[in-house]
Amino acid sequence: MKIPKPQRTARRRPRVTGLRTPLPPLQDRPGRPEQPAQPQASGTEQSEQIVISGCDYLGLSDDAVIREAWLNASASGPLQTGASRATTGDHPLYRRAEKAIADFLNEPAAVLTATGYLASLAVAQGLRDQATHVVVDASAHNCVQDGARLSGLPILSFASGDARALRSVLRELPPSARPLVATDGVYGIRGGMAPLNEYLLALPASGWLWVDDAHGLGSVGPTGRGSPEFFGLRDSRLIRSVTFSKALAVAGGAVIGDASLMEHVRTRAGAYLGSSAPPLAIAAAITAAVVRVHRLPGRVRRLQELARRFSNALPSRPEILNDPRTPVTAIHPRDAAQAQRLTEALTQAGFVPPWICYPGGPGGGFFRIALKATHSRSQIDRLARTIRTGLNA
Repeated sequence: MKIPKPQRTARRRPRVTGLRTPLPPLQDRPGRPEQPAQPQASGTEQSEQIVISGCDYLGLSDDAVIREAWLNASASGPLQTGASRATTGDHPLYRRAEKAIADFLNEPAAVLTATGYLASLAVAQGLRDQATHVVVDASAHNCVQDGARLSGLPILSFASGDARALRSVLRELPPSARPLVATDGVYGIRGGMAPLNEYLLALPASGWLWVDDAHGLGSVGPTGRGSPEFFGLRDSRLIRSVTFSKALAVAGGAVIGDASLMEHVRTRAGAYLGSSAPPLAIAAAITAAVVRVHRLPGRVRRLQELARRFSNALPSRPEILNDPRTPVTAIHPRDAAQAQRLTEALTQAGFVPPWICYPGGPGGGFFRIALKATHSRSQIDRLARTIRTGLNA
């Protein structure tokens, strides 16, 4: 399903907000009551547009402290080491970032990778001589699916979010099996969370639970430490892959878990062994971003409060996939006409319509809404009303 772009009636470029907006207080400012969206007169255009897409959940993409760390690393040394870390490309900034990541997540060790996608590939490659099967949640991200294929191990799948289905698949494995169960922590396309506590209970003692927490790190858990924190999980069988290009607003990825498992990643994963190290500025910025999230628990709580507020204000409709625990909402219009109406309603209300096509989503596209801690309550309430109006029009 293709959706035409909204008609532009003015030549002036609108100012886009949401990426550079300073963090407002949790309560709306007194004396500035929310104003309902006003219809635009013919020939005019909303002067301000609010971004409700992407993955900058904590609004750190313009953080001055992270930016300073990035610039200082660029100014004081080489741009990057020019080789794989397994050869001559290692550097203290990489090891410092790994320690910061492991300490932040209360795990024994971490392995930094150039991207989050490579982190997922490194997990599967690093454990392929330990595991006997990869058992994949059907809604896991493409990076997890690709990692499973690159492991060369037999792959089985189970219905997304269904621990009973997982147990059924695991029962079919031979007694000597050592399964690697792979899932997203937060489903980045449609929102919602995998029941990691139930998955771990279903797992045999000889297996591992691999959680790709790209969209969970920074957005869920009491202190933003991700899906395992949300479910209170501490287990040596837990291994996670993350990216720092979402809530932490930088780049790069990491694998985190038991020290012996991390050694397997370092010595056996081609995605780590054969990949050039990331720029040093990225390593420095990752360290700074981890510290920022640790020191800004109010930012995490604000995002979670806004997600609950938004969920409570949304209508209950089959087109809307929403989970109040996460900042992501998917809207799948029933036809092109409804998609067009919602696009026009969002544009009229001052929002940039988040229409995307993405692997794992519907072929024709859908609306993927991503909240940020920098949004105000008034904006969230207006967004929910606009969705209700657009879908009902």
